Amino acid sequence: MSDRSDCRFSPDPETTLPALDDPVMYVEDIAPDPNYSSPDELPSGSVLFHGQYVIDKVITSGGFGIAYFAKDHSGKDVVIKECFSGAHCRRMRSRVRPRSAGSQREMSKILKYFLKEARSLSTLNHPNVVHVHQVFQENDTAYMVLDRIRGHDLLDVIETNEVARTPDWIVALTVKMVAALSYVHANDILHRDVSPDNIFMTPDHQPVLIDFGASSWISEGGVEGKSALTIVKDGYSPHELYFAGGNVGPWSDIYSLGASLYHAITGTAPPDSQTRIAARAERRPDPMAPLAGNIAGYPAGFLESIDKALRIFPAERHQTAESWLEDLKSLDGHKETDVKLLDKALGFKRPVRPEKLAQPKISSETTKNETTPTFKGKDMALDITALNEISGFIGGCLVDSETGMMLAAVGGGKFDLEAASAANTEVVRAKNRAIQMLGLNDSIEDILITLGKQYHLIRPMEKSPTIFLYVALDKKVANLGLSRVQVKKVEQSLEL
Repeated sequence: MSDRSDCRFSPDPETTLPALDDPVMYVEDIAPDPNYSSPDELPSGSVLFHGQYVIDKVITSGGFGIAYFAKDHSGKDVVIKECFSGAHCRRMRSRVRPRSAGSQREMSKILKYFLKEARSLSTLNHPNVVHVHQVFQENDTAYMVLDRIRGHDLLDVIETNEVARTPDWIVALTVKMVAALSYVHANDILHRDVSPDNIFMTPDHQPVLIDFGASSWISEGGVEGKSALTIVKDGYSPHELYFAGGNVGPWSDIYSLGASLYHAITGTAPPDSQTRIAARAERRPDPMAPLAGNIAGYPAGFLESIDKALRIFPAERHQTAESWLEDLKSLDGHKETDVKLLDKALGFKRPVRPEKLAQPKISSETTKNETTPTFKGKDMALDITALNEISGFIGGCLVDSETGMMLAAVGGGKFDLEAASAANTEVVRAKNRAIQMLGLNDSIEDILITLGKQYHLIRPMEKSPTIFLYVALDKKVANLGLSRVQVKKVEQSLEL
């Protein structure tokens, strides 16, 4: 087990964070709860893979699986992760069975993705990324075997203040973790759950990215994920992860790493992205104070690079981890040790991807109480000024969710129509992708979202569901039933 006395860290970046070519591979070591037990877990002494492994005790249970401490046939300590979604399956003796007939399909999907994750991870070889060295199927489910390490996660390091988190220490940590993301993304994997509790600090003072349980795979057509099973952590998850099928990409992991570094620097996690986007829509100040200008002692531009990673909208962030590394290298004020770390991070061998995901641009030109009369280059009047008649009306737009382009706008004033348009575009994309993913022959009549003191009513066009009409309403004044009727009338009056 981990021992806090073995985990004292020096603030010297050369000793706290070894160079990238150090041959180290690790897996997480999370202290098990001695009072926790469940009939779904394999009992101590259970034998797996033809006697190769013997279960010792449970580490954690929940989400997509169960993690165990175990020993291999030579007596070496390992960690075994079992594919087990408690919402969809249960244990009968040692075998895993669906909870119901309806759970069988989802359980099969989860098993498929677990195996794909495990096999993908087993090909990775980076000192700052957890390594899987065996994958097998048994008991009607699947398992991955990882090396066991001893130490503490970054969240524990922050909360206990046992480490002097100096600028030198933070810079070195940042380079290591951005390099780890660059390597993972180059292997077509998104982590989707980067947070301080998933960055492990070993007794050798090396940060390791762990727990890919929520990961998905970058494909030519986009991002392939685990259906509706998504892990969201307030403070660390970007806005697009709050919706199934959202515009997720490398920029999503970049936001989460930025939030983790923000926590390490300030000692406090940033506000959740939903609160931040609500403030932006209402033209209130961002509740997250920027690092740049508020904290001293860092290389010029370094804190600005983390602030950029934490931008609310994906298109405003670093688009790739490698571009973040390039930005870091161009900054002034780095020490020689920082430069060496950056050179090794950028020089680390990674596969060449044939094509990178492009981030769709959000564009708009709106004038108060005027309608923009353009649609994909055609001259067409798109009159939505009747939205002004809705009780409690603040502003509204007609938006193409495929391109993010605002086709028409009315109202606004102090209300940020562009921000609301970008946020609601994410929602519509998510809903449409969810319908496609589930193979439903269905349509969405309207979507209601509550953001702070406002309602946002979103109505996809019946004839063109990728185009939607939305209105922002004052909660104190709006009559939702009547508003829905009025928005429907405006939608039906448009000829697309």
